[in-house]
Amino acid sequence: MKQVRKTLAGLVLMAVGGAAGFAAAGPVGPVDEARLYLRGGSGVAVDLPKAFSLFTSAAKAGDPLAAYYLGMMYRNGMAVARDAKAAARWLKFAASRQMPAAMFALANLYLSGDGVKRDEQAARHLIEKAADLEYPEAVMAMAIGLRDGSMGFDRNEALSETQMRFANRALAQRTSGM
Repeated sequence: MKQVRKTLAGLVLMAVGGAAGFAAAGPVGPVDEARLYLRGGSGVAVDLPKAFSLFTSAAKAGDPLAAYYLGMMYRNGMAVARDAKAAARWLKFAASRQMPAAMFALANLYLSGDGVKRDEQAARHLIEKAADLEYPEAVMAMAIGLRDGSMGFDRNEALSETQMRFANRALAQRTSGM
């Protein structure tokens, strides 16, 4: 197990900027380790139960990123039975700690009524907060809401076009690795 942790630590170092030295980057945290097990690659096999366990421990200790991943694992039934209520609980925790991806995922639960009572206004509020934090998918959703007059947004085609351009630029930058 110690060798696995050393290997995982090395992989995380390479992923975050190279071989500048383990001491400079600090120890590998449980969320970084869980993400490696979630995605696999670079010599690490996907191990969803291990990822789930690590995310659970870190989320219960108050880590909002771990709570986001845990919520998504519950939402998608990864290594655990699909549980929309548990997903919503963990996504609410992460969203309350300013995680825009969690805000956006939770907004989608409110729009569908999956695990929470359907609430267009709560969804709109979360989408606006995530868009204010420049989360591209939320900006895109807001643009669509403004264009169509949906999700509790008043129809505003001019603002919709502005938001759509911003979202497209942000998504293109993310895709190109910038």
